[in-house]
Amino acid sequence: MQTMVKRSDLDSVKQKVENMGVFFEKAGLTPIHGRVFAYLLISDPPYRDFYEIQAFLQASKSAVSNALKYLTESGTVDYITFSGDRRRYFRVNIDGWMKDYKMKVRGLSTLKNLVEGVLAARVDSDHTDFTTKLEQMVAFQAYLAEGIEQLITTWDQKNRAS
Repeated sequence: MQTMVKRSDLDSVKQKVENMGVFFEKAGLTPIHGRVFAYLLISDPPYRDFYEIQAFLQASKSAVSNALKYLTESGTVDYITFSGDRRRYFRVNIDGWMKDYKMKVRGLSTLKNLVEGVLAARVDSDHTDFTTKLEQMVAFQAYLAEGIEQLITTWDQKNRAS
């Protein structure tokens, strides 16, 4: 399934995968998880078998295997098969990625609740400046969480209609 690619195109793809991989790494994935996900996003066709992923990333079998296992279990990657071909082809599961992304942005509410617990424990603190700043942080998180929830609801309604 590997297609012939000019060297300059391959270098460009590798740089894009690297840039996207760094972004995903900063967003919480390990370096190899981020690069596997980035490669699957940029691949054309939008699926690759295990050995194509390994060869492109020049990573060990165990690193690629662990990354694919993690991404598959998280629902952001799945695989397809083709009749007469025993290999599995991995691809980004857009629906799973969207679900995972929504869950992560909704995590602001969880953080807000945790910091509210901190505030409750600091009720008798003499460090009122710090407590006041924590209260502002909680208010900001509540504001963001409410806005995010409204945006997600509007998005879901808009996309159900179309």
